[in-house]
Amino acid sequence: MRAVLSFRFFGIPVEIQPWFWITAFIINWSLLNRGGYSAAFQVGLMLVWLAVVFVSVLVHELGHAFAIRRHRIEPEITLHGLGGATTWRTVLPLGRLDHIFISLAGPFAGFALGGVVYLVKTFTPATVALPDLALFAIDSLLWVNIAWGIFNLIPVLPFDGGHVLEHALGPKRTRLAAGISFLVAGSLTLLSVVYRQYWIAFLFGMSAVQSYQRFRAEADVTAVDLERARQAPREDAIPGELLSLIRRGRRALADDHLDEAAALAAEILARETVPRPAARQAHEIMAWVRLLGDDPKTAQVSVVQARRYGDVDPALEAGVARALGESRVARRILEEARMAGDDRKEVVGPLIQLLLEQGEVNRAAANALDIVESLSEEDARKMAEIAFDEGSFEWSARLYEAVFRRNGASEDAYDAARASAKSGNADQALELLKKAVEAGFSDRTRAWSDSALESLRSNERLDTVFPRH
Repeated sequence: MRAVLSFRFFGIPVEIQPWFWITAFIINWSLLNRGGYSAAFQVGLMLVWLAVVFVSVLVHELGHAFAIRRHRIEPEITLHGLGGATTWRTVLPLGRLDHIFISLAGPFAGFALGGVVYLVKTFTPATVALPDLALFAIDSLLWVNIAWGIFNLIPVLPFDGGHVLEHALGPKRTRLAAGISFLVAGSLTLLSVVYRQYWIAFLFGMSAVQSYQRFRAEADVTAVDLERARQAPREDAIPGELLSLIRRGRRALADDHLDEAAALAAEILARETVPRPAARQAHEIMAWVRLLGDDPKTAQVSVVQARRYGDVDPALEAGVARALGESRVARRILEEARMAGDDRKEVVGPLIQLLLEQGEVNRAAANALDIVESLSEEDARKMAEIAFDEGSFEWSARLYEAVFRRNGASEDAYDAARASAKSGNADQALELLKKAVEAGFSDRTRAWSDSALESLRSNERLDTVFPRH
């Protein structure tokens, strides 16, 4: 088993990995060396500290989880060596504002807990007479939930503040977000070293490395983007004023300002003379407004009107068809777009979700692998996890390995090895385990107890990577 403890809290699966307790212990190991106190009291301080960290991190992750539940998505919580993570199964990405709200919900849940503790401490005189361990627990709760919460809002990936920055800038500026994260993390790493805060320096140092790797991996303009632009209808056939209105309308859509987008589209269509490309795009904007406003029938009318002036965006057509319950039609539209070379996330994402709904996990994973470089690491891992859970181990291994090649994280190589072992490819599994070890994976106990690696244990091949003794 990978977790020391697994349970459900408010219906949410929670997994606690061994390194969560070990890291919490290391952060404040000095509690066992406080002079003037008995050994029993020092042990008591450490136990209280571990309880405070557990409760605080769990409350933080529950903040994320409850924010995710607003979208009728079931989250899962994992407490690990670097804190906690809340994940969920969805291939279609949520809106940018939704992601920002989810990211902020964790720290603000901690602030709420810290605020309650502060009010109790300030306005309840009886707290002065509490035992020393209880007073230490109160002070620790304030420090962990307030100070750590503020710390977590620094715009550095993968902290919550970094995710807020990432989604605020939008998918077209992921490289800028990674660059800002690298500069901030690098600066704080140096500052932490100067002040001999080596644990903080370690955290920011890892973040700086990951941000730099992501900065290099992201491209502002890819060859695929250039090819699509070459094949797209020429916008110079649209007068400058109308083109400006169209661009403003699309920006309003991206920012969820539906009323503004609808007004701009209506302004275009109200003109006496409107070029066909402009009319098509205005009707498309109106269709998106109605689709996002939960009015698919009216959106379908706008799609029909847009089709009179040219080919309609397949992502829009499929979105409307799917909202109307016409899954087969939506799938056909999306598959035809894929065959024509359209690999946008707006096309591939819905197609993957449709394939998963119809039980075609292998095809869903294959489509995800085709565009894995444009998927976020979170989405790619989630697709790999779904493939693993559904028994598509080979595709799961490929996806995990693709993520590992991007960021070099040992956990991704380890998960790729698990999937390879389950698929029966022992040689590939061992090779990936070696890469995981080279990348920093060292949990020998976890590897030897992992049921996914049972095929390697049976003939002691696992011993070549993780010697028993």
